[in-house]
Amino acid sequence: MMDTNILDLLEDIGRSSVARLEPAVALAGDTALERREKVLQSIRGTVLPRRLEFTAANGDCLAIEVNSSRVTDVFRVRSGVAPDFETEERDTLAGQLAQLVTDIAAAPAPLSLISLRPDATLEADDVGITFSEIASACTMIEMPAEPVIAVVPDTAEPVNDVARTDDASDLATQFYLGSQRLSVGRIQVKAEGGEMVQYDGDCSEDQPLHADETLLAQFARDLSGWDEDAAAALDHPQLIVMRPSGGKGSGLAVLNDGKEFSMVVHEARKLGAIVNLWTSLTERSK
Repeated sequence: MMDTNILDLLEDIGRSSVARLEPAVALAGDTALERREKVLQSIRGTVLPRRLEFTAANGDCLAIEVNSSRVTDVFRVRSGVAPDFETEERDTLAGQLAQLVTDIAAAPAPLSLISLRPDATLEADDVGITFSEIASACTMIEMPAEPVIAVVPDTAEPVNDVARTDDASDLATQFYLGSQRLSVGRIQVKAEGGEMVQYDGDCSEDQPLHADETLLAQFARDLSGWDEDAAAALDHPQLIVMRPSGGKGSGLAVLNDGKEFSMVVHEARKLGAIVNLWTSLTERSK
């Protein structure tokens, strides 16, 4: 026979349940500290692979991939570049994730959560950073007692040590430098003629992704033709992204600032970090 306490509990749930009209769930919390605890609880309570998107009232968003109470990837952050799970040490990653959780909790309330299916199947080696590691790192970060509105200063910190510039025509260089930790290989090329400026990684000479002068010249001509065809609708800078079918393998991102373009070959799972880099650079150049 079923325990009467369980029956009473189910009855209470049935009476209090309300159908949701939208997928977003509000995370209650009058203070940033309370909202941070709600974010941590959401991570802890996620067992199956999910993409969790936390969005503040001002539109700031933190999108993370969670599985078995572990954060395995970061797709979108409020500002700057997402943590690199491939190169950073666990302690560093835990600290970075704790800061991201703290930042989104300190953003203007209310804070909402949407839980989505991940874009791709998780790899077996995606062990991620545990809830406990992130929660422990959070205790080392001071949190304002009351909700605050984040104000971006005029002199924001540069992304990946790239010098800030107000010249949008220099974005190809900044994109090349800023993508160092995100790329498998990268090249920077002059838009006129396709002359190589610099290259790195698997795009270096004698490496499998190295492009010869003929190929680069042809790509530069194709890109110039694209510019002419789209001139009425699109201006520079432009970001062109290509993803592999199925979401696995390598992707390609091309930033064209009109004078030069940088091509970055990256793992498909790092597309979010690439887009974050693009967003940060273009916002700084305005």
